[in-house]
Amino acid sequence: MNAIQTRDAAAPADRGERGWWPLNASLGAVRVALIGLCTAAALLLAACSVATPTAGSAPPRTTTTAPAADPTDFPEGDGDRAGLVDIGDGREMYLECSGTGAPTVVFISGAGVAADNWRYTGDPTDASDPASPAETAVFPETAAFTTACAYDRPGTEQMEGDASRSTAVPQPTTSQGDAADLHAMLTAAGVAGPYVLVGHSWGGMIAVTFARTYPAEVAGLVLVDAGSQYLQNALPPDVWERWMRDIAAAGEQNPDGEAPDYPKSIAALDATAPLPATVPVVVLSADRPFDYLGIGDADAYWANWLDAAAQLSASFGAPHVTATSSGHFVGNENPALVVKQICSMVPTC
Repeated sequence: MNAIQTRDAAAPADRGERGWWPLNASLGAVRVALIGLCTAAALLLAACSVATPTAGSAPPRTTTTAPAADPTDFPEGDGDRAGLVDIGDGREMYLECSGTGAPTVVFISGAGVAADNWRYTGDPTDASDPASPAETAVFPETAAFTTACAYDRPGTEQMEGDASRSTAVPQPTTSQGDAADLHAMLTAAGVAGPYVLVGHSWGGMIAVTFARTYPAEVAGLVLVDAGSQYLQNALPPDVWERWMRDIAAAGEQNPDGEAPDYPKSIAALDATAPLPATVPVVVLSADRPFDYLGIGDADAYWANWLDAAAQLSASFGAPHVTATSSGHFVGNENPALVVKQICSMVPTC
């Protein structure tokens, strides 16, 4: 099946046979990133994968390693640069950017996942063949045709197990707080908009919240197997409540790790003005079931995950790409597909 086939938002997606790690498993143990949906049996998880670049895409960049962070300051200018950005209140956030041009593409990782995730390809849940840095990863491919930026949120973890380079904050956090931090960091760093926001998993909630809070600064949204407010309606009430308890318990077990607060985030998002219809949006969904509830059965409530994604795309009147040949980590397992969606929102691509 064509990896870029688009189906109607209400149509069921094809199922694959690969399962998924509990949505909060430790990143260091298997070199995986976190999704930001949690379970009591684990701690936190999120993203990676391999694919062939689309025909006619820009040639891959020659480097896949982020430049070393300056200990005090994010450099001005264009091209490869990285450093710590002072966002006030004694806090600094790590930011890295590459490439030139506009709009600026900002990558927002899933919960617990740092900036470097977007430089990896491969399945991060496969301990026998772990994800690794690659020139065909989403970040370097995007930096070949426009400015690309990624950052560490507090409490996240780098792909090789190193801690976030950003100042720690009390957990749990909300998508509203994360969106405000992102806006403060981009402003303080002098990274100009408009922005195409690419959000994976919990990062999708942050991207939508940012776009609805600062709509004039957003040129598009690419939501990669994103969490959303529609999960609450898609799941049976008792299952949702159990899941939220599991997430809270996982956060208590790992107080230093990022812990997303879905209920507070959803309540605040519901009170925010909708996104203007002029902002382009695309929603991508995994087509291989994964155990997002962490109950040991990748098929249980999988249809509800897809239903939430369909509701998300319908809320924007957006295309819903369901043939992704991927598990949850679409950006790593099929980077060419994600780059294709980003490219559609960048006039110079």
